[in-house]
Amino acid sequence: MIGIWGMGGGGKTTLARAVYVHISTYFDCKSFIENVSEASKKFGLKELQEQVLSDVLYDENIYVKSVSDGKNLMKKILPSRKVLVVLDDVDDIEQLEALAGGPNWFTPGSKIIITTRDTHVLVAHHVKFIYNIN
Repeated sequence: MIGIWGMGGGGKTTLARAVYVHISTYFDCKSFIENVSEASKKFGLKELQEQVLSDVLYDENIYVKSVSDGKNLMKKILPSRKVLVVLDDVDDIEQLEALAGGPNWFTPGSKIIITTRDTHVLVAHHVKFIYNIN
């Protein structure tokens, strides 16, 4: 997992999108979730889990009963695929736990890029590679 943190308007999303576009062809599956903070408040984490799974499985009919169910489904499905996931504007550890669980959720070679204004979210999720864009 790679974290990009800095002030609002500092270019975190632009950098994450550029990296995503540049390296996406090297992955079996990919997902770019914008404005996780806002979207999780508006739609809920369950909907965001459905979006990641839909993107990764190329299936728009994914249904997740609960956040816990979504975590279990992601833990089961994601390790079998080399994925690229960008989680943009994360502001709460709960969002990362629901959408990027732990290292055992992903096969070696997968990349998870997280943008945030709060470095504490990255530290709490044990993200080892943190880039300060400021």
